[in-house]
Amino acid sequence: YLVLYAWKPSESAREGSARLGITVSKKVGGAVVRNRVKRWLRESYRRIATLPAGLDLVVIAKPGSAASDFTATDQELRRLLQSVGK
Repeated sequence: YLVLYAWKPSESAREGSARLGITVSKKVGGAVVRNRVKRWLRESYRRIATLPAGLDLVVIAKPGSAASDFTATDQELRRLLQSVGK
């Protein structure tokens, strides 16, 4: 229920730590649900301390993310980020 895009920007555009972009469309749910999913993703990202510097990350939440909870969202984001680190 999450999609992750990751890339390294050009050397001139790099600035220190990884950057995160979050997209949650109206297909996920109303404003309350979308904001909840965004809060969960931001908190999960904040708790992950070991990310390669200079990465740009975009997380897209699919409609199934509305039915999950924080723990499931956290585990899914960690799984996706582990594949980026390899």
